[in-house]
Amino acid sequence: MLERGEPLPGTDPRALVPVSRRRPGSPAASGNRLSAYLLGLPVSEPDAWTRLTAVRRAMDRNKAEGPGRGAGAVAVLADHLPPLAHRFGAPIAGSAARMLFDVLVTSVPLPRSTLSLGGSPLRAIYPMAPLARGQSLAVALSTYGGRVHVGLVADAKAVPDLDRLAGSMTDELAALLRAATG
Repeated sequence: MLERGEPLPGTDPRALVPVSRRRPGSPAASGNRLSAYLLGLPVSEPDAWTRLTAVRRAMDRNKAEGPGRGAGAVAVLADHLPPLAHRFGAPIAGSAARMLFDVLVTSVPLPRSTLSLGGSPLRAIYPMAPLARGQSLAVALSTYGGRVHVGLVADAKAVPDLDRLAGSMTDELAALLRAATG
């Protein structure tokens, strides 16, 4: 935003961070059991390490409270609604997404084994996350082959310079590495 000449928002943007509620060892046939946390992103903080620490503390608080409280409670309660309520409630919830959060940030789990396509090993896999109606940006991360791969999905009108955002993310990670290694 600063590179564009835009002021930083008065309040921190909020990320929706989906989390799995499925217990380890539970059968895959039980389907996805998701909840989510809302997380303020401290974009106005100038120090990369301080921003990371703030995000880590907020996620620790969310996890300590559990998926039945806060933003996650919506998904937990949705598990107990009849199909008719889902049919009428889903469009309303989808339209309300822009009021609840600004960006989706998710981690997409991949198998630890090497994957191949047409007999050739895959060297990189870039995940994609869906954009909710009215949303401008979704960020997905996956670990594969000992590296973290980041996929960015954006509304081209709202984020016409997605390549600059990707470059800024690389710069931010480099700043964090410098801070961590002294």
